[in-house]
Amino acid sequence: QDTFLELYPEWIASSKMNRFRGLEQENFPYRFVSLGVTQAMDWWHYYCSANDLRLRMFRGEYPYNRDVLLEDWYDARYIDDAPLMPGDAVIVSVPFSGTGRKPERWKELIETCNELDIPVFVDCAWFGTCFDIEVKLQHPCIKMVGFSTGKGLSCGNWRSGIVFSRIEDCSMNMQTEWRHGIHLNVAIANELMRNFSPDTMPKKYKESHFAICEHYGFTPSNTIHVATAPDTDDWQEYHRDFKYNRVNIRNALKRHKKNGTFAQ
Repeated sequence: QDTFLELYPEWIASSKMNRFRGLEQENFPYRFVSLGVTQAMDWWHYYCSANDLRLRMFRGEYPYNRDVLLEDWYDARYIDDAPLMPGDAVIVSVPFSGTGRKPERWKELIETCNELDIPVFVDCAWFGTCFDIEVKLQHPCIKMVGFSTGKGLSCGNWRSGIVFSRIEDCSMNMQTEWRHGIHLNVAIANELMRNFSPDTMPKKYKESHFAICEHYGFTPSNTIHVATAPDTDDWQEYHRDFKYNRVNIRNALKRHKKNGTFAQ
């Protein structure tokens, strides 16, 4: 665990294809082990409930956060549909789950949340599969940032994660202090981080990503396994909250990388 909490920030900083800045301990004093990013998001739901905060997110965000909410979901919870207000809290993914790119309204979101004192959780689960993304995370409104090994190190069945936090009092802190964690997953992650950089996946598949997008008429993203399809009837089944037609192209990537073809 100690090795993991030291090695993971170094691994993030080692990327030559992305810059996720501001994770130093003067900005986020606490670092916790998490079961991927999911455990951290579950705790953020608890944090919002305990502090009577209304959870908000953009259309196209990771639907888990909507589906596990114990309260009713309604359209005004989408930031696209109603302005942020004091008493809200936000989850936002970088890369963004709906497009695989940096969120379109990132700058506006951070400025508003800083101004209104709205706490923000940033989900960086796709770090390790992305390229050409630069984001500053030291903003005062950002209270937690979560990373996961699942996608970037291809260990989804043994995933682990790290949380950079300004909040000390939480279950993940207690579990980390007690060393009551996912030690086998963490040991696997340590070995993988020593042998593969955060740029391994994007370097391997970037060329195939653009080839597949050109072949199918998709809009490329900054995340190798994600593209957006045209807003036509042919692709409506892939819609995310009727905002983006987001397509997972990971199987197409593997096929194209292996034999250069676009279909079985």
